[in-house]
Amino acid sequence: MTDAPRKMGRYALGREIGRGERGAVFEATEAGSGRLVALKLFRTDLADDVPAYVRALGDRLLHASQLNHPCIVRIIEQGVSADDGTPWVAMDRVDARSLRQLLDALPRLSFEWVCSIGLQTADALAHAHASGVTHGGLKASNLLVDGAGHVSVTDFALPAPAPDALPAMPQYLSPEQVQGLAPDARSDVFSLGALLFEMLAGRPPFGSPLTGTLSSVLENIAHVPTPTPSAIDPDVPAELDLLVMKALAKSPVDRFQTAAELADALRWIRLEPVAATVLKVTEPPPRAIESPEVVDGPESLRRGQSQKPALPVDDVLAALAADIDAFSARGSAPPSIGVASNGATQTRLKPLREQAAPGPAFPTLHDEPEVTAGAAAPAASNGAEPGAPMPAPASAASSLLADLAGEAQRIRAHNAQMQRGERAVRTEAEQALATRLVLVRDYLTQFAGQLNVIKPQIARDYPLLGMGVLRGLAWQASDVNTRNRGPEAPDQLARVSLAWLLRGQALMRCEREPQAASALRVALREHGLRFEEQASRDEQNRLRAQVFDIAPEVRGRVELNADYTRLTLRLTLQNVERFGIVDYQPPAEDNGTEWLDELAKLMLGQPSRFAALARLIVPTPQ
Repeated sequence: MTDAPRKMGRYALGREIGRGERGAVFEATEAGSGRLVALKLFRTDLADDVPAYVRALGDRLLHASQLNHPCIVRIIEQGVSADDGTPWVAMDRVDARSLRQLLDALPRLSFEWVCSIGLQTADALAHAHASGVTHGGLKASNLLVDGAGHVSVTDFALPAPAPDALPAMPQYLSPEQVQGLAPDARSDVFSLGALLFEMLAGRPPFGSPLTGTLSSVLENIAHVPTPTPSAIDPDVPAELDLLVMKALAKSPVDRFQTAAELADALRWIRLEPVAATVLKVTEPPPRAIESPEVVDGPESLRRGQSQKPALPVDDVLAALAADIDAFSARGSAPPSIGVASNGATQTRLKPLREQAAPGPAFPTLHDEPEVTAGAAAPAASNGAEPGAPMPAPASAASSLLADLAGEAQRIRAHNAQMQRGERAVRTEAEQALATRLVLVRDYLTQFAGQLNVIKPQIARDYPLLGMGVLRGLAWQASDVNTRNRGPEAPDQLARVSLAWLLRGQALMRCEREPQAASALRVALREHGLRFEEQASRDEQNRLRAQVFDIAPEVRGRVELNADYTRLTLRLTLQNVERFGIVDYQPPAEDNGTEWLDELAKLMLGQPSRFAALARLIVPTPQ
C-alpha cells in the first residue's frame, strides 16, 4: 500500500526539483485542472520568532504576487499547511535551469549571453522596483534560464528568518546589506553587477565561502577594492568592464541609481562580431541549453580564452625556408662565410621553393663548390678523367674553416658583451630596489618613532562583519623590522615592515546563534582580535546564543617585499583601512616619498590618495 501524496491546499506534491537554504521546491499538481506548478515549502526552523516570520513572509509574497512581467516567475497562491504550519507558495512551473547550474557547467559565458541574461534580469528588476518591490537576495540560483535563453527571476522580497541572519552564500550581497542596512533598488543593481562579473570572469568578484571564509567574503564586499573583470580575463570588452564596475561601486550613490539605467546601458553595448553567426543582445541565443556538452562552436555558450588559429602547413614551411635562407645569407655580410680565398663571391644556396631538385640544405666541407656563372671550369689534372668530380682544394676548405671560426668568435664576443651589459643592467636594477627599501625603512622608522610619542587618535571606525563598529581607537605602540637578502647580498634589504597596535576604551558585545558563532569565532581569530565568549541560556537551560566580548584592539601591519628575481615590489596592508589583507604594487620611484605620505595618511584614517598612486594586485583565481 502506497502512501497518498502530501497536499498543500489544493496541490498534491510530486517529486522534488530544487532545494536551497530557505526551503525545497516540488513539482505539484493542481486538483481538478491537473496543471503542473512549482510549489516551495519554506523552512521555519531557522526563524527566531516563527509566527512573526510566517506573517512577514505572507505579506511579502502577497506584495510580490502583484508583479506581472515576462521575466518574473508568477506567484499563483500562498498558504500555510494545516498539518504542521509550514508556509508555502505555488508558482508557475518553468522548464529551465538555474544560472548557478549553467555557471557550474560553463564557468564563463559568451559576451552575448552575458548581455542577454543581464538585460532581461535588469528589466525584471526595474518592473519590480516600479511596483515598490525590492528583491534583496538576488543570486545565481534564482535566475532561471530556459533552452531559448529566456530568463525568469524568482524569490522576490523574501524576509530573513532572523534579524542578523546572513545567507550561506553571501557573495552577491551589497555592502550596505553586509553592514546591516535594508536593501533598496541600488542593492539589487549591485547584486546583478556581481552576477555579471562572475559570468564574465568565471568567479565571484569577492570570493566564496567554498574557496575562502565567510568573514573574508563579507570584508571584501564591504571594503576591499573590487578587481575589474578584464584584470582576470583581458578579453572582456571595455564597455562591459566599465558597466560592471559602475554597478559594483561600494557607495550606492556611485552606482546606477535604478535597474532601468543598468538595462539601458546594456542595450547600448555593441559587441564586436566573433563569428559568422552573432547573437544579438535583445534576442535569445539559438542553441538550447539542454546540451551543455557542445561547447566549441560559434553559437556556443562557452567563451573561454582567445583562440588564435594555428598557422597553415604551407605557412610553416615558408617560415622554415625563410629561416634557412636567413642562416645561409648570413655569410654574405662582410666578413662573409661565402668568400673564396681569391676574393670571388660564391653563389648562395637557392631558396627551397626555387631549387630544381632536392639537395642538402647546407653545404659541407666535402661538397663540390658551386661555380659562379660565367666562370671557367677548372682543368683536369693529376690524371683525372675529364668531367670527373674535382676534389675541393685545401685552400678553399681552409678558407671556409677560417671564416666559420671567425664568425663563431665574433658571435661569442657579441654574446659575452650582451651578457656583461645585461648583468650591469640587472645589478643596477637590484641596487635600485635595495635603495627604495632603505628609503622606506628610514621613513617608517621616523614615522613610528614620532607616533609612539604622540599616540594620536585614529580618524577611522573599523566595522566588523555587520555586527558592530570599533570606534575611538588610538595609536599605542609600533615597531619596524627588516630582513636582508642573505649571503648573496647581505648589504641589501629584502623586506621592511611596520607593525602597530591601536586600542580603544569600550568593549564590543554581540550575540550569535550557535550555528553562526563558529563563523564569527574564526573571523575574530583571522583578524587577530582578542575576545571572550560565554553561553546564553533560556529559562529551560537550553542554549540560546553565544555572547562575545571583543577587546577594542586592532593590530595593523605594512610590509614591503622585494623580489630580486623578478625585480618587483609588493606592498601588503593588513588591517590598515579595514579588516583583512590587501596587496598593492607601489608606484614608480619618481614619485619619491609622495606615496609614503599618502600611505601614512591612510594608516591614520585621514583622506588619502594612496589608492590612486599604487596599483591593486588582483589575487590569482584558485
